[in-house]
Amino acid sequence: MTSVRQDARTATDLASAEAERAGVRIVELAHPQELAAVAALLAGVWRLPPPRVHLETGLLVALAHTGNYVVGAYRGDRLVGACVGFLAAPAGEVVHSHIAGVIPGDAGSGVGRALKLHQRAWALQRGMSHITWTFDPLIARNAYFNIHRLGSGASEYLVDFYGPMTDGLNIGQGSDRMLLDWFLLDDVGPRAHPSASAVVALHEGDDGEPVAAPVPAGATEIRLGIPSDIEALRVADPDLSARWRTALRSAMLEPMASGWRVIDFLRDGYYVLRKDA
Repeated sequence: MTSVRQDARTATDLASAEAERAGVRIVELAHPQELAAVAALLAGVWRLPPPRVHLETGLLVALAHTGNYVVGAYRGDRLVGACVGFLAAPAGEVVHSHIAGVIPGDAGSGVGRALKLHQRAWALQRGMSHITWTFDPLIARNAYFNIHRLGSGASEYLVDFYGPMTDGLNIGQGSDRMLLDWFLLDDVGPRAHPSASAVVALHEGDDGEPVAAPVPAGATEIRLGIPSDIEALRVADPDLSARWRTALRSAMLEPMASGWRVIDFLRDGYYVLRKDA
């Protein structure tokens, strides 16, 4: 296997190319004024009313000073994205990426991918081999980005992980999360090829309701569908959105606890799970 230190050189080149493609420069931050801007950016992305913030400036200063990952993405002199992570167990092997955000006007422009590839290179440069993070498994665009485009592996389904949340994006919706483990020595991208014969165990009905189906004995691959835009659905029909939370939890929790692995997320909105013999 390629060593962490050797692979860091390739990862750094890839990250630099991605940042150039997105038209941003990504830099580590330490000054309180810079970090206050990061706090404000993240609060804006999560629609927190002033003066509330997710991470206070003082905490960001402390994280940066103690060798954790605190960066900003700049387009010219304008901060358009940020990412914050901290060292995790096992010591020397893992960075936990706690939060990342891109301002709405720059979302979808490649800034998010540039941030993740920069974080990957940063971790490899320090001899680490994994990045973990959580995300809301009902948000299809994030599932596709995290699992298909980056190639992270889903290691655990966490029920109501953060407890009740009160930010503008998550209020009243529960905080189920999927824990991802990105093995940095693998190539970036999907790890496996889904089979066309997978059993569909959850899909969206004609009326938008979740429709579950039993998994036959002996099945080795299943697909679990989710709505294309759960965030819009939360606004239009919060009750239906909540039913999707319950349906995905029921469909995902037991398989993941009993050996099924999430191997991909397809562009048409389906998780692909496989059970190895």
